[in-house]
Amino acid sequence: MTERLGIFGGAFDPVHIGHFEVINFISGLEIIDEIQIIPNYLSPHKKETLIGAAHRLKMLELTFEDHKNIKFNDFEIKNKKKSFTLETLKFLKKIYSEKHLSLIIGSDSLYNFTSWKNWEQILSLSSLLVVGRKFDVKKKLNKTIKEKITSNLEDFFSSSGKIFLLENALVDVSSSEIKKKIKKNEDLTGLVNKRVQEYISIHSLYSN
Repeated sequence: MTERLGIFGGAFDPVHIGHFEVINFISGLEIIDEIQIIPNYLSPHKKETLIGAAHRLKMLELTFEDHKNIKFNDFEIKNKKKSFTLETLKFLKKIYSEKHLSLIIGSDSLYNFTSWKNWEQILSLSSLLVVGRKFDVKKKLNKTIKEKITSNLEDFFSSSGKIFLLENALVDVSSSEIKKKIKKNEDLTGLVNKRVQEYISIHSLYSN
């Protein structure tokens, strides 16, 4: 059987309980052999400066240290430029040519996926594993995107370009919200991993 590699990218500035729940949920389903978390160097969608890569990687390690099938990939950080998904997928495909690649995204990203740079090429290299609280059938999906949705996991993993929807009641939290709370010296309980909370405090991150 073809090995299955999940890919989860983002700024993780900082990593929070919402990120954890997405990956913990998918990991628990045991449908993916390995998940690689890939932090951006610079996000193409965000204007603010990220804190140092070493801090973000360390917080990811602290959050997922109990998960054996989760690895961290610093390709985009070493690239030192804006991170575009297609470039990362091309790099991964060279290394893992025999593996099935699943890009893990949220439901909001699915509805605006056709606005992503080179979205059709992205689907030629990977499939989309979409996690959301509830999928809004009233929202209009691009016809091509809609046709790629499958409810059969074997079909999903049979080739690239498929979309599988995973409904899950996830925590609604944002990194921006967390940074605002840190500046106000507010409690982060329930928003970030306890070890991450301690790390942020020890290194005085986001306080200025």
